[in-house]
Formats: sequence, C-alpha cells, structure tokens
Amino acid sequence: MEVQQARTSPAEPPAGTQARGPGFGLVLMLCAQFMVMLDASIVTVAIPSIQDDLGFSPTDVQAVITAYNTAFGGALILCGRIGDLFGRRRVFVIGMVAFAATSLLCGLSQDAVVLVVGRVLQGFSAALIAPTALALITTSTPEGPARAKAMSKFGMATVLGFISGLVFSGLLVEAWGWQGVFFVTVPVGLLVAVLAPRFIVDAPRQPRRIDVVGAVLITLGVALLVAAPGQSVASGFGSTNFLLPLALGVVLLAAFVWHQTRHPEPLVRLGLFRSPVIRSANLVSIASGISSGAAYLLATMFLQEVLGYSPIKAGLIVAPVGILNILFGFVLGRLITRLGLRVSVTAATVGSGLLIGLVGAQVSASANVWLFAIALLPMGMAFMATTVTSTLAATTGVANHEQGLAAGVRQTSFQLGIAVGVATLIPIASASGTTPGELAGGIHTAMLVLAAIVVAAGVLAWIGLRRLTAKR
Repeated sequence: MEVQQARTSPAEPPAGTQARGPGFGLVLMLCAQFMVMLDASIVTVAIPSIQDDLGFSPTDVQAVITAYNTAFGGALILCGRIGDLFGRRRVFVIGMVAFAATSLLCGLSQDAVVLVVGRVLQGFSAALIAPTALALITTSTPEGPARAKAMSKFGMATVLGFISGLVFSGLLVEAWGWQGVFFVTVPVGLLVAVLAPRFIVDAPRQPRRIDVVGAVLITLGVALLVAAPGQSVASGFGSTNFLLPLALGVVLLAAFVWHQTRHPEPLVRLGLFRSPVIRSANLVSIASGISSGAAYLLATMFLQEVLGYSPIKAGLIVAPVGILNILFGFVLGRLITRLGLRVSVTAATVGSGLLIGLVGAQVSASANVWLFAIALLPMGMAFMATTVTSTLAATTGVANHEQGLAAGVRQTSFQLGIAVGVATLIPIASASGTTPGELAGGIHTAMLVLAAIVVAAGVLAWIGLRRLTAKR
C-alpha cells in the first residue's frame, strides 16, 4: 500500500491498547518498552565484572553484548509480522514471559557459554515484545493528535529506559554484582505478562501459514548485517571478520527479496517499501540509531576516560537528560500536531545534528563539566523528538494488518544505526591516542562527523517526506 498524504483517517475499530481502566493498557506498553531499553544499556557497565567472574577473555566478553544485539536486530521484522498474523497481544505476552525467564537464566549463569546462549534467547524475546508493543499502540490510535500524544509517551519510555540503564547499572553492580542487571527486569516482565490479557484488547487474528524459508532468510540476513559492524571494531573494515558476514547478509537479503516476489503468501509485502515516506522515515531511524548509540557512548567515554569520573558519577551527570525528557514528552505530541509531521521530523533530525556539534564543541581535556552537562540536555530532547517523529512517519498510512511489519522495519533500521554508529565512530574517537588530550581530540572529531551525518539525514528527510502535509 502506498502511503497517502498525511491526514487523519477515519478511525478503525480499536485493535490494540484499550484499557478497561483509564489508559492502563498503554501503561503496560510503556513499561515493556522501558524494560527493553533498560536492558539494552544496563549490561554494558557490568561487562568487567562478568569477565572477571566467568573467565571471559577481553575479546570474548563482548559476545555478551553482540549476542543480544544480533538476535534482537535480526528477529524484529519477523516477530513484528508474526504479531500481525497470529495476534499481537498473544505474541507480546509470550515475549514478556520469555524475556523474564531468559533474564533469570542469564542472572543465574555460572558458565560463559550459558550466559551467551541466554543473551541470544533474551534478544529474541525482546524482538517479540518491541514491534508488537509499538503496533498495539499505533493500531489503537488514529493518525493525528491522538497517535502523536501516545507516541510521545512511548518516546519518553524509550529514552528513560536507556538513560536509566546508564545511570543505575553501576549502582546495581555494586549492590548485587553483575547478576543484578539481569534480575531487575524479571518482576517487571512477569507483572506485565499477567496484566496484559486483562487490560489489552487485540484485533481479530488473520492466521495463515508462515513462509518458513522467508523467515529464515530475513532473520539470518538482518542478523549478519547487525553483527558485521561490531566485528570491524576489533578487526578493521578490511578484515574477513567484517566483510564475510556483511557479504553473507547482503546475499541472504537479496535471496529473501527474490523469494518474496515468487511466494503466493509472502512474509513481507515488498510494495510497502515503494513509498518515499516509508523509506525516508527509516533513513531517519537509521540516523537516530547512529546518534543515540554513539553520542551517549562518546559522552560517557569523555566523562570517564578524559575527565576521570567513575561510572556512577558519569551516569549521574547524564541522568538529568532522562528527567527533562519526561517533561518534554508531555508537550511533544502537541508540538508535532501544530508543526505537522514533515516539519517535525526535519527539525528534530537537523536539530539533533546541530546539538551534537554543540556538545562536541565542549569536549577538551580542560573542559568545564557543567557546560558539557548542560549541552547534553537539549541534545537529549532532540534525540527523543527524532525517535518519536520518525516512528510516526514510519507507521503513517500503513494498514492496521501491516503495522507490526512497519514497526519491525523501523526498529530494525534503528538497530542497524546503533551497530554502524558504534562500529565507525568509537574507532574514530580512539584513533588519535590514549592520553586525555589525544582522546578528547578524537571524541571531538567523532562528534563532528556524527553531527554531519545526522544533519544530512534531516535534509534528505525533508525531500522524501514531501507527500506529508501539515496537520493542524
């Protein structure tokens, strides 16, 4: 289906988060998104403790991160589509139970192999949750002010979860060891799974047979593309470790496209991607992933390795970003409605790039940490606005029965952006040397490169989103 010009379409029968108590179904979705994003960032700080306790080598311990990211990124499109076909609430509940169980497995692991396997299963469980939660929200709210308001809250949960992971991971590791970063999500997952059938009403299912070959091809293809940039950090972009998974991923996705054009009931309707709006929204989602994944890591690297702050103190410096975004989330929906989606996406993306440049300008070995912390605040707001507006654009005009697919594609784009951003910008930051002055210069350069990438994405988005008209 080609995306039409953005205007509020007649509301379809509610198909998602309908609370029997006021807004409680939406609250459950926000809790789920908070939990998934918390887990995406909280494990990083626990890596040194995991390495010491389970006997990982310095290289192999990164598998704890890459195993999760690869499984999560690789399965998002498939899981979003499974939700469309077999019931989003059902898939969501299964994902929440599985996520709680695999988190418990990771926390109880006494062996490196068990932990890595647990992280793979945890990543797949998160992929069951994320696109179905987003689709349950978009299918229950008509395009326009209602959806903008709901997605602003979803953005709040996303940013707050990610920032909370950075802030509280050090505290959890000190209090309960590395196991604490896994145990913290278990009660949340179980509670949401128990309440979801009572407070979330799903659309009638339209089950059909799954295209198994297509499912395997797209999952492995995307997983390899997500994993490949991470290999470049250790081995370089010219290494076999990077080029082989990249080439295999491209081949598998090409085979997937060929297979879908010939299958009577394709897993993914390829016509969805003919829309310039969908393509532009996912381009911005990639840029959003690059900026969100790299900027906070660069900021944390600067605070810890240049200015010498502990992980806990560095987290507390970043914490006000999450607090401010809670407040910003309450007005963002109205702002998007007033400006229109095209202007909002472009302004948020270009603004993110310019503010990354402002933060980068504060980076030096003799920097004033308070000026740096203040510069982080508007950057964080722009990141949330980019996430929310790109998600709205990526789901605008898409039929209800394909919202899970659209959500999975959008979140896959974001995950690819994170992988590419970390793989390309962290080496740039480290290339100048290891002394505080040299490292500060490298971080400054990496942030300027990042700023240019994001601004360029914003300009391209303005061109690609010309079909969207301002909604008043």
